[in-house]
Amino acid sequence: MKRTTYQVMLFLLTLFLLPTQAQHVEAFNDTVCDNEQYGVIRTNINSFLTGSYVVESILPHYDSDFSNAQDVLQNGTPLSIDDRYSDIIPIGFPFSFYGETYTQVVVGSNGDIIFEGSIAGEYDDWSIAANQLIPDVTLPYYDSSTGDSYSAIYGAYHDIHAGIRIQGLSEMKYELRGTAPNRQFIITYHELPQFDCTTLLTSQQIILYEGTNVIDVQIKHKPVCNTWNGGRAVIGVQNADASCYAYPGDNSTPSSNINRNTSAWAIDSLTNPEGWRFRPSGQVTITWYDSNRNVVPGATADSLVVPLDGDLGPYTVEVTFTDCNGLTVTEYDEAQVVVVPVPQVDLGDDIFFCKNEEVILDATPSNIDQFTTPPNYQWYKDGQPIQGATNATYTTSEPGTYSVEVSSGDCSMMDEINVEHYVNAACVMPEAITPNGDGNNDSFVLDFLDGKYGIDKIEIFNRWGSKVFEKTDGYKDEWHGQNMNGKELPAAAYFYVVQLNDGSKKTGWVFIIK
Repeated sequence: MKRTTYQVMLFLLTLFLLPTQAQHVEAFNDTVCDNEQYGVIRTNINSFLTGSYVVESILPHYDSDFSNAQDVLQNGTPLSIDDRYSDIIPIGFPFSFYGETYTQVVVGSNGDIIFEGSIAGEYDDWSIAANQLIPDVTLPYYDSSTGDSYSAIYGAYHDIHAGIRIQGLSEMKYELRGTAPNRQFIITYHELPQFDCTTLLTSQQIILYEGTNVIDVQIKHKPVCNTWNGGRAVIGVQNADASCYAYPGDNSTPSSNINRNTSAWAIDSLTNPEGWRFRPSGQVTITWYDSNRNVVPGATADSLVVPLDGDLGPYTVEVTFTDCNGLTVTEYDEAQVVVVPVPQVDLGDDIFFCKNEEVILDATPSNIDQFTTPPNYQWYKDGQPIQGATNATYTTSEPGTYSVEVSSGDCSMMDEINVEHYVNAACVMPEAITPNGDGNNDSFVLDFLDGKYGIDKIEIFNRWGSKVFEKTDGYKDEWHGQNMNGKELPAAAYFYVVQLNDGSKKTGWVFIIK
């Protein structure tokens, strides 16, 4: 159960008496395998750092190389309609903005991006009144019938004419650049005309940074169109209800005499290109409590390491942070380590079988009674998956190396077994041997009898009833036409008596052929 309060209170009191309100803090269970040493419970504090922003002037660096970027699309084609929002664009990584985490945006043709997919393809309002300073819930998008407004980045927001493009020059692009966990999502408005002043071109970029949740706005040039909308523009950020905002020149901007809230201002690429960074500045403190509501000593990070031989929870995380309005917020959530058994699988020793037989392989885990849901099975032959072989057992009549992966969630175990035909694959009593050393039919092979029943003793007699060979305590293929002293016997017919471990006998004649 989740609980929220906006006052610092005694933990035990808040734990049971707080009303349920909007909840931002989440603690996430960690599901681990029982052969691991510890689990890690995490909470989502990074988003709370974005409860407020500091605006910093940074070195201007408009990156003109967007050769690997993709067109911003609207209805599946490059956005070329004036005052329009794009199709949904995936960011490529989770990005936190004013306490919420997003994975997609829509791009406005007028220099704004909004974290709300439902407005894809809708109208991007161009009008900015002289008194519409951010924070303003109607900028850039507001639905008066529903009261809906959404978190937005203005970078810079002004009336750009996306319907007019200079051939080979004007572009509206986006790109995911770099490698995790340090990627950048870049929106580029390059040499796009302004409305009513189509010879005045805007080049600007909005950059989102993975992990840090930093936002950069780079303006190469943005002239003022005095004949339209008062030439007004704005650079800044604002949350959905306009209760939190930041812009260059606000109280958070150190040592800046520049104000980029709504007004008419020009940026020139030769004399004064600008770079602005919106850096999350929220302060967060964390305390973890064990299942007995005792403070876990030293646990003040966004993750908690839990040994599997100790208390698995539930653990409670207490997060205190200050929102953009200066209010101290304390929230709680619970999570625990969930231990899943690793399937214990043993296919047994290698199997030998006859050509006319089938072999049933059984991968049922020995600890199957520990599973609340049946595990998953996948069988392989000689390293290749067997299509449709997803049961605990697999029946085959083909020799090969068989393996199985048995999994439950992320916990899995594999085992392997060789399935081979007996040397005497036909599994019949040989009628003759040819002991000439060519490796073919050189000996009296009874490996199938030994494998199936076990051979207690074998006796070989000549035609006059004299015993010429004997072996006790098991036999496979040791007789290759020799007598008790190891000397070769002459070509002739010989009588055998094979005593099996179950008390039965096999008798018959075998010829030595030379």
